[in-house]
Amino acid sequence: MLKQSIHLLPARQKLYQAKLAFYLFLASLGMFFLGSLITYLIIRDQAFNPIPDAIPNSIATMGPETYTPLKLPISFWLSTVLLVVVSYAMHRACFMVRRERQEEFRFFLIVGGVAASVFVIAQAFGMAHLLGEHFSKSDGSMKVYGMSFTLSFLHALHVFGGLVFLGFVIHNAWQEQYDHERHWTVDNCASYWHFLDVVWAVMLVTFVVAR
Repeated sequence: MLKQSIHLLPARQKLYQAKLAFYLFLASLGMFFLGSLITYLIIRDQAFNPIPDAIPNSIATMGPETYTPLKLPISFWLSTVLLVVVSYAMHRACFMVRRERQEEFRFFLIVGGVAASVFVIAQAFGMAHLLGEHFSKSDGSMKVYGMSFTLSFLHALHVFGGLVFLGFVIHNAWQEQYDHERHWTVDNCASYWHFLDVVWAVMLVTFVVAR
């Protein structure tokens, strides 16, 4: 069993407080995405059941017979798999660093970084498809495609932030700054990617069910 250094004990309380602040940050982001999804559902409902006094006449005359359901790009399914790979790789990286298996630790960080980079590329193609559909529609689905693009773009921005965070962790890993005692940054990075994974899964289910 790996021993804990006594001189690190006084710093643990501050580290726990920092981790609590980080989780509160994730909770606030979760509320933001939840509010955005509720807005999406409202817009989708208005597109499917238009209110004549609230929207233009050209759209108000349209209903379920003319509404075009949202068609998700194939790249979104690929990006979902990639995001799961990132989350799994970060989980394994945390496992390895806690056991001082530095080579495997760095390997899983690289796997996560590559998968995250490909995810951003796949999302770019998917968002381009949504944006193109938004401008090509003239019925109520125009707003639905626009809102789905906005949500995907907001998530992609947070993914890009996570990629920068992961790059910072990878750099420090090659500087041998993490071990079985000093791995809090790795844990936070992994938690952030798990959070992005859950948010994307909820978004995708929402797009599929309420399309």
